[in-house]
Amino acid sequence: MALSVYVHIPYCLQRCRYCDFTTFEQSEIMRPELYVDWILQEIRQRHSLWSDTEIRTVYFGGGTPSLLAPALIVSIYRELANVGFRLTPDCETTIEINPATLTESSLLGYVQAGFNRFSVGAQTFNDDLLKMCGRRHTAADTRETLRLLQKHQLNYSFDLLFALPGQTIKDLRADLLEVESFAPPHLSAYCLTVPESHPMALGRPPEDEQVAMFAEIEEHLGAINLHRYEISNFARPGFESRHNMSYWNDKSYWGIGLSSHSYLSTHSPYGLRFWNPKSLKDYGQQVSLGGGSFDRLLPAEQFEALALHESLTDYCHMFLRTKAGLAREALRNKYGQFIAALIDARLEKLARAELVEFKGDSVRLTNRGQLVSNTVFEDLTFLPDDVPVSTLTEMAAPTYCSV
Repeated sequence: MALSVYVHIPYCLQRCRYCDFTTFEQSEIMRPELYVDWILQEIRQRHSLWSDTEIRTVYFGGGTPSLLAPALIVSIYRELANVGFRLTPDCETTIEINPATLTESSLLGYVQAGFNRFSVGAQTFNDDLLKMCGRRHTAADTRETLRLLQKHQLNYSFDLLFALPGQTIKDLRADLLEVESFAPPHLSAYCLTVPESHPMALGRPPEDEQVAMFAEIEEHLGAINLHRYEISNFARPGFESRHNMSYWNDKSYWGIGLSSHSYLSTHSPYGLRFWNPKSLKDYGQQVSLGGGSFDRLLPAEQFEALALHESLTDYCHMFLRTKAGLAREALRNKYGQFIAALIDARLEKLARAELVEFKGDSVRLTNRGQLVSNTVFEDLTFLPDDVPVSTLTEMAAPTYCSV
């Protein structure tokens, strides 16, 4: 089964006020050439952990990967090929870009490097709200970037941030009218989420207005043939993010670079997670080591074999995020009849509350359930005691990978 690969680029023009990703202003850390050399070392060190040598999707995220010269990105692709990986003929290759970081020359360089999808971190067309978020680009920069992508007839996604402090429904409608004028093939709509103590928590629209905002987004996007296929994502038919679908559909993925996370779905009965440190110093030291097993590559606090209750929780949460929902037959095949019955009991309770609905073999969030999805996911979060030990004998024989 083909693999999805994520590459983390931590360089940014600025540190946005709401951001909790591992990123740095580009002037604060090492030259990109040195960081990319660490990425190449990680590829050489860990490639043998993966039995799959075909790559179905590649996603360069961050940070702002468009701050890197195309030649550096080509070197990463070349190293993946050098250690035996190859891209499938229909591989989806995405790079995140921020307005004001892209020129026509650099865009064509990324296309030549192999990218066929671009994710634009626009957030809003309101300059006052952009400044409040700590963004350096302007709405004019966003328009220029979108026109450039359209000029070359490229596939792209638009990031829209809403429920910002002081933002009104009228402000959001103005954003959506501009979105409609560009009609992107894909849009991700993110409700601002910050802790209550965060400065940006003050002045945010109340919860009922946030719900109204999301309904407004869905209505406007439907008018331009963008339909929701996941809680926060909308696309024209055929333009869904295949990379993100790997996360939501229990597929293996390899995260490369600082703070990146990986998942081996075929390791042990329930899968294995591992991740890189957030510290540049620690990351550099680890990727300088030789290859080998996990206990040589990473300290114990950087990997975990999933227990049954953890795997169940992830599986239910991820599939229910999607429009297709949770397939009950696939659930039975993976976990056995007893576990499936246990989950069915919780799903039936949620159905009585009109938060999920049964559609043939699938279970999906209702419109109301999508608006309060955290409540649904809380009811489908499993603890060790929720799964009796006696049920483990029912499970299919474990499958182990070579690590």
